[in-house]
Parts: sequence; structure tokens; C-alpha cells
Amino acid sequence: MKIIPIFFPNFGCEYRCAFCNEWMATMKKSPISIREEITKAYAFYHGDENSEVGLYGGTFTAIKNWKEILKEANSVVREMGMKGIRISTRPDEIEDVDFLADNGVSLVEIGAQSMVQRVLDAAGRNHTVEDVRHAVERIKKKKIKVSVHLMTGLPLDSKKADIFSAFEVAKLSPDGVRIHPTLILKETQLEKMYLNGTYRPQSVEEAVDVVSDMVSIFKNDKIQIERTGMYQDTETIKNVIAGPYHPAFGELVISSIYEKFLKETRAIKVYGPQYLRSQIIGRNHIKYVSFEVDDEIWVANAGGKVCFDSWLSEYVSHLKELIG
Repeated sequence: MKIIPIFFPNFGCEYRCAFCNEWMATMKKSPISIREEITKAYAFYHGDENSEVGLYGGTFTAIKNWKEILKEANSVVREMGMKGIRISTRPDEIEDVDFLADNGVSLVEIGAQSMVQRVLDAAGRNHTVEDVRHAVERIKKKKIKVSVHLMTGLPLDSKKADIFSAFEVAKLSPDGVRIHPTLILKETQLEKMYLNGTYRPQSVEEAVDVVSDMVSIFKNDKIQIERTGMYQDTETIKNVIAGPYHPAFGELVISSIYEKFLKETRAIKVYGPQYLRSQIIGRNHIKYVSFEVDDEIWVANAGGKVCFDSWLSEYVSHLKELIG
């Protein structure tokens, strides 16, 4: 699936979240003609019949003329033979779900960010945890796919709170999730808090550790991980002043999961597909564990054989015990 992104920086956003400067995050101006923008983006991203248009960057369903924009976008998508439309929005701005279903929307990405109310309040989100649950339920009832966006390292956040959020979102059975650690962008409230010493961002190591645990929870429930880490190109990264940015953050997260697997099982030898070798053993530099190609991921240790899926289930159960 190829996504053709069209950005609406901060459009429809009644509130300014502490972490957000959407224009700097995308370096995009708002589209003047949706037909023209889709046509240009389709050519730039080499779109095809398996592509979907993504209407991103603001609170799409709170834009004054969002229905007009969506109808036009749907018309263009149908003319060009693409599969559908994805939108991103706030959980408290989901009202006319019927209109979404009738106008080509195949997936709605809900910006939840956290499932802990104190964290939402500290980040200036101005919506509730219950808004997230309600939005996901309404969208799923209309047979539209739903993805949930979570962040780590927000003000008043903690590892325990992030893991709790992952379990709460997993209960909603979304079709997918995106997770990224909080980065401090220029000209945001978070920048001011960082500069006056009232906010400390996560380190890369802290972010990788907690996001890998969150990914473990979703993988155990067979929920698709759409992305870990915020997308940043060479221009927009210049506007990140602090925070756990790493160009291969997603790779670090997956490798961290396998590192925990190898260490906790006291592996002597690990087996797995060749294409996963670098993630399982390459980045982790565990010299005492050898690798052998196999279709299944498992380890041999002093006690015998331990399959990755079995270990993952036990590990996630342990995480659940930690949060009470």
C-alpha cells in the first residue's frame, strides 16, 4: 500500500497542543486546490491503483469545509483509480461517520497520543480518554478501518503510563497503530518548557525501551504496527531542537524486542529467517549467541527450545502485572 500524502498544517485545530508545530513538522503549506495537490502528489510519489490518498496534518473533520474537500478528493481518487482515502483527526471531532463512509474514506487515524487523562491535560489536548474509545467504536461500526496514534515522553508521562496506554488501545482492537516519542520542535510550548527546565525529553535509549514494550503488546494481539518514530526529512529535522530522534528508530525498536528475547531466554543459539538476521542479532552485538536460518523464530538454551511467540505472550503478561 502506497500513501499519497496531502497536508493541512494545523487546519481545523481549535487548540494548540504543547508539542505541536504542524507546519514545521511537514514544511507544507495548505493546499489551495485539492484536485491539483492530489494530481501533483500522485506523480511525485509514483502512485498506482494500490495507492491511497492521506489527508493529514490537522484535524481534518474540524476544517470548516471538510465535507466539500472530501467529496472533491473522493472524485479525484475514483477518476485516478486509487483505492481510497485516509484522514487524520481528533477523537472528539468524529461526528458524521456516515459521510466518511459514503465518500471513500477507508481508514481514519485517531490522534489519541495517550490513554492517561493527566498526560492529555498536560499536553493541552483538550479531549478525554473516553473520547478516544467512543471514536474508535463509532468508526468500526461503519466498517471503516481505524488506526490509533500514540506518543511517549509527553509532559507528566512515564513508562508505566505509556504501557498502560498501549494495553488500553489494544483493548479497542484497532486495525493499526503508530507510535513515536515526543520530539521538541521550535516555536512550541514544549520548547519553552524545555528551555526553562520544566520538561525533560526522553533519551533515545529510554524511548526505544518503552516503545519496544508497547510494540510487543500490539504484536502479541496481532495489531499492525504502521510506524514507530516520527517521519523527518533532512529539512524538517532542522526544526527539532531536542528529543529522542534517530534516523533508524524503528529498527532500534524491533532489535530491542529481540534483544530482550535473547537475554531473558539465555539463548545459546537463535533461529530465524535470513531477512531478519540484522534485527535479531546484528544490531544487538550479542557475541555469545550464534544465528542459524529457519522459517520460525526460536532459541535453543540450556532447557531446550523457546519459540518467540510463546516468550512474547509471557513477556506481555509480565508487563500487565507491572502496571497493576
